[in-house]
Amino acid sequence: MSTIKSCIDNLYPFLTDERKDRFEEVLSQRTKYITVVLEDIFKGMNASAVMRSADGFGLQDLHIIEKEHKWIGTKSVSKGASSWLTLHKYNGDNPSSQCVSTLKAQGYRVVSTSPHEGSYTPDTLPLDQPVAIVMGTELTGVSDNMMSQVDDYVHIKMSGFSESFNVSVATAIILNRLRNRLDDMGVDEGLSEEEMERLRLVWAYKSVKDADAILKHYGMEMPFEI
Repeated sequence: MSTIKSCIDNLYPFLTDERKDRFEEVLSQRTKYITVVLEDIFKGMNASAVMRSADGFGLQDLHIIEKEHKWIGTKSVSKGASSWLTLHKYNGDNPSSQCVSTLKAQGYRVVSTSPHEGSYTPDTLPLDQPVAIVMGTELTGVSDNMMSQVDDYVHIKMSGFSESFNVSVATAIILNRLRNRLDDMGVDEGLSEEEMERLRLVWAYKSVKDADAILKHYGMEMPFEI
């Protein structure tokens, strides 16, 4: 028996049947085919609202580039969504390039939100490969450095005087359309059993009070950092 499975077996008795059933329901709809990149978002409420949308549309991974600003969660807005997501943070010398390189190596098409000439809309953006949507900072949008490295651009049609939506609203609009299209296409097989097993442990660990003490009682500890 694997260490992960053993930890799950020791924590699951402390969960209600309803919570365990909910884990399985959510896991069956989780996807890594679509992900979101937040580049230097400095308003915690916006970042947390994006996380709530990402979780609501079944995304599992969210990438946070911390160049000038570090993400600080706002639980009242995210409703604890960050507890269920897998957050990947980049804060080195060139975090935007690090993030893009990582995503492209994993097979993602990296797409920036921008009213760029010839850009796609959420309805026309190709979904023939996994896609990462880059959302820029509230004041200046996606950085020039990031714009020079992305594969494509996507924009939301505007019909009023405003030139753009709030970053959290824009993210929700894009994710809503992309997720619906992805489901209709049937190209995403969802998470692997190994990925789901890992998340069962993470979610159980975050849900059970004194999880560390329980695992220690059985001579165990979390096999990875969360």
